[in-house]
Amino acid sequence: MVAKKYKDKEALVAELREKLGEATAIVVTEYRGLKAGDLVTLRSELRGSNVELRVVKNTLLRRASEGMPVHDMALQLKGPSAVALAFGEPTEAAKKLDESAKKLEKFNLQGGVIESMIVTGDQVMAIAKLPSKVELQAKVVGGFQAPLAGLVFTLQGVLSNFVGTLQAKIDAETAS
Repeated sequence: MVAKKYKDKEALVAELREKLGEATAIVVTEYRGLKAGDLVTLRSELRGSNVELRVVKNTLLRRASEGMPVHDMALQLKGPSAVALAFGEPTEAAKKLDESAKKLEKFNLQGGVIESMIVTGDQVMAIAKLPSKVELQAKVVGGFQAPLAGLVFTLQGVLSNFVGTLQAKIDAETAS
């Protein structure tokens, strides 16, 4: 029976290691004092944003994160920890986690790794205030579009004036 438990843990570490490698953002949280119902609700809210929240023993997280940027942080963990693994837009995950931390005062963001950058809990909250990558791309495109639209309207006005002048000249010559 002991061998089975070890094999289960080994499989869990392998699965967690794979997910840590695939994740665009990894945020470690402390959930001490949260009710089980709150944790279930939080998981379902995060799942909609392509974020998986897993309660993991600190020793298993340390083993799974060996050789990864989040490993240094995993070495310092104490108490009940949950790992939020984002597989989509990192800022979207940070926003959802920040909202959850504000709603549930016992849910604390301890830090993590966002796109290979080690961050603290406060930095995760700061990242949550940033616009998403799609919003930033839209702003850049809008910044390029505004001058081009102005140029098009200016050229259209000049062309309209030119056509009006030609029409007036044609009308003047046909009238005489």
